[in-house]
Amino acid sequence: MEPRYTDLPTGYRIGTIAIEPNIVLAPMVGVTDSIFRRMILGLGGCGLVSSEMTNAASVSSRLARRHHQLDFLPEERPITIQLSGNEPDLVARAAAAVEALGADIIDINCGCPSPKVTGGGHGSALLRDLPKMERLLQAVRAAVALPITLKFRAGWDDTSLNYLDTARMAESVGIAALALHPRTRAQGYSGQADWSRVADVKQVVGIPVIGSGDVKSAADALERLATTGADGVMIGRAAMANPWIFLQIAQLRRGDIPFVPSATDRYELLVRYIAMCREELGDRLALNKLKQLIGQFAIELPGSAALREAIHRSAGIDQAREHLDRFFTPHLTGELVA
Repeated sequence: MEPRYTDLPTGYRIGTIAIEPNIVLAPMVGVTDSIFRRMILGLGGCGLVSSEMTNAASVSSRLARRHHQLDFLPEERPITIQLSGNEPDLVARAAAAVEALGADIIDINCGCPSPKVTGGGHGSALLRDLPKMERLLQAVRAAVALPITLKFRAGWDDTSLNYLDTARMAESVGIAALALHPRTRAQGYSGQADWSRVADVKQVVGIPVIGSGDVKSAADALERLATTGADGVMIGRAAMANPWIFLQIAQLRRGDIPFVPSATDRYELLVRYIAMCREELGDRLALNKLKQLIGQFAIELPGSAALREAIHRSAGIDQAREHLDRFFTPHLTGELVA
């Protein structure tokens, strides 16, 4: 193990809120609901969780009862609620409503590359209009007492890399911390995330800087901290593939051998996730959630592609559970490990 891992900073502060450890769960639309967040927290090693990105226009008591994106439980604290929007007054009102719900932190999304989002002027579309982004952040800052963070990308494309200007502006209006995904909007999730840009941002601001993108293992996360000086690392898609990644980072940092989940661990986690979804969402939505997770979840056993296909063809959650049981049963006694 690299000795420098044990010397890396383990936390940072967002306003008065201590984030410890400094490895956090990224907001992911359709994924990071309360059930997924609690599953991650229950495995250990995660210092902060976030809601799904929520359109500011849908933040009302009537709509929130339908989409449940703002729901959270006390054991999830500290929790960030992430908002998107492009109308300063609307986002400010949504932020005030989120504050009234008891959130700890409000995050503004200026990084989502989805055409559905950018087409409405949200997400990374605001990177093309920094004056408007500034007005939006100022409006939110004036509307709430909670700390506000900003998630953003390096720029719209390679000809408009404005991440340093974005970072300086955000700090100047009172943003408490920054999370940079160092790809451009044009890249989407292709190519490589250039973490030298995270290091660049760290050099020009005095607030915490969190890096995001292409962290696929515990070693990846700690190496990013060591080489960029970032205050924290944000993990998204890798947490779907390997929910134990946060625990593994904590273990590697201490100098321990990281936990390797067995077939039983993987099976039991999926069964527990199904049970939580059925209890809280009902059978139909539980099946949808399982189909979504199983597409990314690293089963790492022979025949897992066929299992994914079978679950995606399942007509109901009981049938999907039967496919899981049938697949894992031969592996459980042998304790095959990934």
